[in-house]
Amino acid sequence: MMRTDAVLSHLPTLYREGEVLGAFAGTWGVQLDGLDEAGVSVQRAHWFDATPDLDEAAALAALLDIPPEPFHAGLGEYRAWVHAVVRARLQLGAVTREALRVLVSDYADGFQRAAGIRTVGRVDAWSTAPDGPQLVDNPTLVRETRLPQAGGWEPLAHLEVDNRGMDPAPWAVVLRGTGEQPEHSPVVVNRTTGHAVLFRGSLAPGQRLTIAPSAADRSLLRADLDGRDVTSRLTVWTDLRAGADGPGEPAGTLVAGALARGTNVLWFLPLATYDAPGLDRYLLAMADDSLTQARFDSTAFDRSLFAQPALVAARVAWVEAQPATLEVRLPASTLVSDAGAADQAVLARDRLEAGLDAAVERTAGAGIAADVVLRAFTERQPGEAHLVGVWPRTFREAGPTGADALPDAGAAFDVTDFDDSVLA
Repeated sequence: MMRTDAVLSHLPTLYREGEVLGAFAGTWGVQLDGLDEAGVSVQRAHWFDATPDLDEAAALAALLDIPPEPFHAGLGEYRAWVHAVVRARLQLGAVTREALRVLVSDYADGFQRAAGIRTVGRVDAWSTAPDGPQLVDNPTLVRETRLPQAGGWEPLAHLEVDNRGMDPAPWAVVLRGTGEQPEHSPVVVNRTTGHAVLFRGSLAPGQRLTIAPSAADRSLLRADLDGRDVTSRLTVWTDLRAGADGPGEPAGTLVAGALARGTNVLWFLPLATYDAPGLDRYLLAMADDSLTQARFDSTAFDRSLFAQPALVAARVAWVEAQPATLEVRLPASTLVSDAGAADQAVLARDRLEAGLDAAVERTAGAGIAADVVLRAFTERQPGEAHLVGVWPRTFREAGPTGADALPDAGAAFDVTDFDDSVLA
């Protein structure tokens, strides 16, 4: 009724309280009040931070080509997105480290206020400490593959692994006994680089031999056989020669090898070594690349050996430096929300991570792969499984031919019967 009072205020005092004139003025006042409300709505629709309608806000942001995303649960989250993107792109140049810092910090703060949660702190600067907010260029990626993909690794077989990183990659190999008999003196050779490593010993069924760069010195190898250090039983060649005049002189130290960029050809064979068992298994001389296991109608007669079963399988792991990639790592070990809203808070945290992913990837630059990781609190308790027995067990007893009873036992005081014992 504000407009009705305003209309009556223009009349002489004598007429302001008249019933008929008041009703007449009220008719116009109501219409003018409605017009004022419509005007206010139009005004708010033209102010991004004032409009209460998501569609109106989206229409304004469409001028900057910033539409709502599926991970926006309401107007507040969308406002945080638009403000952060506009500031990073238009004010700070988008692709710089500072622009990405402001983008991440502003969006995380605005989103958390709108969603009523707290999990990521403000990013005032990128940190070099692992427990702080980090922007990592060319982050490393641990990759692994099984050799072969199924079954065991036959002697003399050549298998390939692909290092897609931007640099040569340190690598490790885990050999596991998978056959019914032990494998003896296994050698793994990288034919692409010439690096080779030999284990002077046997690998029984179920045992696991891990050969990897040492934690104390990444340039040297360390070997572990089911938890026992067997580094002293390794031999390394940095430029192994295949053929009758090979393998050449071993290296003076256990130098760790690296996978070359691109495709690497790995070669496996058991090779005879002095004072190590395996006479019926290993090769007595260094093979060359053309020597294979015999396959009917597919291998040359004079370049083939009688086929031997595969007794080991391998897993190869390496660390790649990813090209044209950046990763944002944010500490997010806690999640604070209102009482009784834990489920909604977890969903909001997922939306925050999805939004940060999209924002950084679209701002980082053309051809740059980007990822945002919210690092939750974690504890690691690694464990290893070891084969300690094969079931069912078979127990066998034997005696001289023709005997109808077990042979007498040697005399042991208070253990064997007098009549069934012989003097020890």
